Amino acid sequence: MTSDSPAPTTYTPLLALPWWDTIGPFLTALVDDVSAELGVAPRSLYPFLTPFVLWCWQTKALDLDRQTMFRRSRIESFVINGMPGLSRGTKNTVRGKLLRVSEVLVTELPTTPLHGIGRSTPTPPYNAKQRAELYSWSRTRGTDAGRRDAAVLLALGFGAGLATRELLAVRRRDVADDGSAVRVRDARRRTVPVNDHWQAVLRRALDEHDPDDWAFRPGRHSASSGQVADFVRRTATDLDIRPARMRSTWLCQRLEQDIAVDALLAQSGLQTYAALDRYRSFLHVS
Repeated sequence: MTSDSPAPTTYTPLLALPWWDTIGPFLTALVDDVSAELGVAPRSLYPFLTPFVLWCWQTKALDLDRQTMFRRSRIESFVINGMPGLSRGTKNTVRGKLLRVSEVLVTELPTTPLHGIGRSTPTPPYNAKQRAELYSWSRTRGTDAGRRDAAVLLALGFGAGLATRELLAVRRRDVADDGSAVRVRDARRRTVPVNDHWQAVLRRALDEHDPDDWAFRPGRHSASSGQVADFVRRTATDLDIRPARMRSTWLCQRLEQDIAVDALLAQSGLQTYAALDRYRSFLHVS
């Protein structure tokens, strides 16, 4: 190596570590190419490219393809919907950086103006009738495994308010023996108390799991996007079954219970009061 050769770049992707074997090679090649084109240090690109690529791949189920991911409309969607809790100024900064990368990677010409970044509307919660329908759905799956996985899905969603990626990453050892709490191990590390009604459901569903088993759909080789949607699709139901709506329901119920705001922020993994306040508009939903 000559004195003019760049030092090797090292990066520890804490946010994306569980999925780095899959998205890491794509991101590393991307950063190498883009940093050379933009004349910036490779390490400076990872903090905003990593969450964007992870969101595209995991939440939007996109292939690891530069042209597909870095369309201007995709960047807009990520900034508006994929960055909850961040300030408007931070969102504008991230958008500007992603658009610079897009200019290097994507050949399409922009045809629409950029939108102003406002407060995105959170996913609406389930009302009482819809919650009853989902509970009935979980009890009528055709197999023991199907009923167990449906019960875990609802218990972690309605009972602990976990986001999809968090729910998929929970193992048996992360759940208290009595079902009263769940430990979240991703970037928003925390311990979440499980609502009383769901503790027994979760305890029974996980009774025969080994400590290292995934709580939801044990036997999986990894936690990856689409696994909840795939499970729901196989049950051939028309119900709208999404962890995002379960989480919204959980948050609204906690707000109605007048839980201390700081405690609720810690339990939910949200970072700001503003992010929590967005759910208050739903508090009159029956």
